[in-house]
Amino acid sequence: MRGVGTITRIWAALLVMFLLSGLSLGADNPEGYLVENEHHFAQDVEGDGYAMVYQKVNTKTLQLQNYMHGSGTMDVATIINSSQEENTKWSYSSTTNTWSKTKVQWGEISFVEQNEMTYGPRSFAYGTGYYAENPIVFNSKLKEKTQGKNYQDDVGTSMHHQIEYASAFQKDIGVNLECKDGYKLDGDKGYGLAEMNIEETVTEGTVHIGELMTDPERGWKDPLIEIDENYVGTFAIQKNMKVCAEKSKPYGVTDWLSCCIGGYGEMDETDKLVVDEEIFDCTCREKAWGDSWNDTSKEQPLYK
Repeated sequence: MRGVGTITRIWAALLVMFLLSGLSLGADNPEGYLVENEHHFAQDVEGDGYAMVYQKVNTKTLQLQNYMHGSGTMDVATIINSSQEENTKWSYSSTTNTWSKTKVQWGEISFVEQNEMTYGPRSFAYGTGYYAENPIVFNSKLKEKTQGKNYQDDVGTSMHHQIEYASAFQKDIGVNLECKDGYKLDGDKGYGLAEMNIEETVTEGTVHIGELMTDPERGWKDPLIEIDENYVGTFAIQKNMKVCAEKSKPYGVTDWLSCCIGGYGEMDETDKLVVDEEIFDCTCREKAWGDSWNDTSKEQPLYK
């Protein structure tokens, strides 16, 4: 019974760690920034011994993390691609006779890995001194962890896969992350994509799979999507997770508010967020002038 309680506490701690990882979702990636670039990484490794691998790729709004360690035999192939860019969109307003510009950003990260590992203790003698007579022993059960995050403006998504304390596993995994700004004048809607596909067999280990989707206001305390799955033992698992969310369309920078034609009720939604309704529906005039303003012929109709 003590072992069951320990396992329960371990999984509870893992769940808390996973949820806390979503605290800052719904904003820019805190570890990322915009540098226009294309990145390509590919490897194929086969061997016997001890290995530790750590990989992290960031864009301004996306993040991929992949980690592995263990002793024994391994055969792994990995491909990572990422890119991000920023374009300037110009638009002309005949009303104000001015040009305005909007920065439109786009980024993506893709990750594909096939990995087969079998645990076994390994010892190695180093040099001609003490460690030649006292070999170093590597006795590490297998662990692999892959996590993808999309920190887009309106909604954030996190997908997480982890294997721990395994005697062996065969795993195929693919992760796709993409974030694109919309552009209002072109009618081009922005979107954010997070996708993870898993097919694996795990022998005598623990597996955690999680998915979280939230926005900046609610955070991890009230997620829209929350999936938490934990397996202990030997399992064959196939999992496909995908979230594609629309981003709001940014407006070009203009000199005039949209209210100047038809009042508050006909303003663009983004302009309504930065102005006071009472200013444009004339109720502020009534409060300011009171009974001394009797001429209502010039009163602007209320738009609701």
